[in-house]
Amino acid sequence: MAQANKFRLGLFVLAGILLFLVGLFFLGLSDLFVRKAHFVSLFPESVQGLTVGSSVKYKGVPIGTVANITIQVEDKLVRVDMDINLSSFSAEEGLGGKNKLEVFNKFIIGERGKGLRSRLEYAGITGLKYIELDYFKTAPYGKTIPPPKTMPELAIYLPSTPSAFRDILQLINTSLERIAKVDFEGLSKRLTAVLESTRKIVADPKLSQAVTQLESMSANLNKSSKVLSEVMTPGKVREIINNVDRLLDKLHQISKALEVQLKEAHIAETADSFRKAANSVTEGRSMIAQTLLKFNQAIDAFTELLNYLNDDPEALLKGKSKPKIVFPEDH
Repeated sequence: MAQANKFRLGLFVLAGILLFLVGLFFLGLSDLFVRKAHFVSLFPESVQGLTVGSSVKYKGVPIGTVANITIQVEDKLVRVDMDINLSSFSAEEGLGGKNKLEVFNKFIIGERGKGLRSRLEYAGITGLKYIELDYFKTAPYGKTIPPPKTMPELAIYLPSTPSAFRDILQLINTSLERIAKVDFEGLSKRLTAVLESTRKIVADPKLSQAVTQLESMSANLNKSSKVLSEVMTPGKVREIINNVDRLLDKLHQISKALEVQLKEAHIAETADSFRKAANSVTEGRSMIAQTLLKFNQAIDAFTELLNYLNDDPEALLKGKSKPKIVFPEDH
């Protein structure tokens, strides 16, 4: 009886151990028997919030976890090793069989050439981070980060790209630097000067006087407008328009009558006759001028004759004597 109880106790303990091992297997030890790919990325920025076991996603689909986080002493970069479950990827052909890992690595290397990158992302508002693998449009870091010198066999290096949070921080830092360059003291002084000038202008009696005059002008304008609206009733405006229309009709009639009278007056023929008369007057004026010139010459000759007779009255009887010619031999 005692031996039977011992047997049952031993059987119970053995069953408990087997159940414990099976539970461990399903809780995590099964991963030891699953073949995985291995990725490595280097980050120059802070990875605070990223821990071992953090999720690794491809386009939002969980494909693995962070296996290790270390710091490279030579360049101060944060190295993140990732374990990728091949079972997360499926294909009609090419990812099965014994060479599944090699085929998968070849596929990832090809996608890396097309822009596949790793980037830190926030998991909601908890502050925890995970690694997102995707084809990011964001440019890589300023200089290309070379892969680590030592990596596990068949591991693949994936370049990293700046996180969105890093871009936001950089934008905030740039904005703060620009704000720091603003001369707030100078702006305050200029604003104070402007306010003081404004205060002086507002307190100027001339401005108050101008405002009073404007108010008076506005009141007069309102009165004039009221009087005009009372005088210029619709009937009065219509009457003025009718009078203007009648006046225009009369002007039109007068212009037509004037046109007829001008045609009957033969203005063109009269103008031609006037032009011919003007030409005749011009010719007569020329003849008169010539006659006056000859008359003036005759007067000059008569004046000369009178002067000569006044000097020699006898010349009228004996005529005008010729001047004596003196030859050189006479001297």
